[in-house]
Amino acid sequence: MSANLTEQLLEQAAKASVSDEIESDDNLVRVWQDELRDANEKRQVYASDAEVERAFRADARHTQAVLATLPARIATRRAEIAYERWAKENLSAFQEIPVVSKDKSFASVPKAQLERLAPELATAIPRKSALWADWSVWNFKRHRLNRFKALPAEAVQRARGSLHYFERVEVWQAVGMADPWLVGAMRTPSGRERFYLLYDWGLETTLDRDLLR
Repeated sequence: MSANLTEQLLEQAAKASVSDEIESDDNLVRVWQDELRDANEKRQVYASDAEVERAFRADARHTQAVLATLPARIATRRAEIAYERWAKENLSAFQEIPVVSKDKSFASVPKAQLERLAPELATAIPRKSALWADWSVWNFKRHRLNRFKALPAEAVQRARGSLHYFERVEVWQAVGMADPWLVGAMRTPSGRERFYLLYDWGLETTLDRDLLR
């Protein structure tokens, strides 16, 4: 669903004129449109007067770069805005996990955000690890769902239902802790990955089961 959604949003954005304003455009898109209009005007000047182009060679190259790159950036930004609107309508039941860094094995969540997202977990970690006081983030070990054993039946059922929304579902385990999270991952049109908390074993209840079917 995530990959198809991203492709659909990018295709829809690519069909719209980058120079015409649409209702959902934000200030960033409007700034880029102004830059694009200025670049088009400069291109016409440089194309009609070779001496001016030679005199302002650096600006002429910059103008060409703007004309080559801004249309795609505008389309991607519009697709990103459309994703935000879609996520607000379809993912509002899930809490987003604020990841500040990640690799294939670990994801880091700021402690301040973790205290808001999972206060029980944030309270339990310092009881088991003296490192809590020394770090501004806490790491989570990432597991592919099909490699993680002994999942509660309810969690598996929720994961299967969630695949309708998410590109993939993972199991994250806070370093030093036993109770993991079930996490849904989405890739937005800009290529950024976003993560959502589906199930917290520490609470054993996160969402109404019907929301994930």
